[in-house]
Amino acid sequence: MENSAKTDLRVIKTKRAIRRAFAELLTRKPMEEITVSDVAKEALINRKTFYSHYIGVHEIIAEIEDEFTASLQTLLAQKQFEDILTDPSAFFYDVMQIINRDIDVYGRLLTVNGKSSLVQKIIRMCRQQICAALEQEAPVNYEMLDLAVHFMLSGLLAVFTDWYSSGREESLEDLSARLSCLCFDGVNGFMREAGRQLTGNSPA
Repeated sequence: MENSAKTDLRVIKTKRAIRRAFAELLTRKPMEEITVSDVAKEALINRKTFYSHYIGVHEIIAEIEDEFTASLQTLLAQKQFEDILTDPSAFFYDVMQIINRDIDVYGRLLTVNGKSSLVQKIIRMCRQQICAALEQEAPVNYEMLDLAVHFMLSGLLAVFTDWYSSGREESLEDLSARLSCLCFDGVNGFMREAGRQLTGNSPA
């Protein structure tokens, strides 16, 4: 049992190193140009070790996509539409926590948004999952819903990218609260909240 636990821990550590190496390489070259040799060298392992965990680079991508979408599906399954509207900051915080579980990988992926088709694919998956979940809760115009979700996801991505790149001084809780205010109350609501914080007034 002890030997099995040690083996499992080594597997986890090696796969984590491979994923981080892949994400780091995405900041230097297009995804389609990244090779197994590139990843192995960056992760400080040999090709044989790489192939003991992944068939190829495409399998790393598939694993990241599958994990992210599965986590999002689980989160949405636990939420009711009314709960999201009542306390959107909690929902935003939970989404950010999914990213935070593997911040080195997702952080790198998000900061190369303009270079990587992988990030755009994740956005499309998120749009589909969120729209499907919300449509089941309330009758809405799909085109308007898709536009709203796309707008929010793009904004979230941009803000998270800036947050990750600038040292992450603000807490996820505070960032999530501000994002939810912007997305659900609009710019006017956000400015009212900012004004209340400056003056120390509580919401009416």
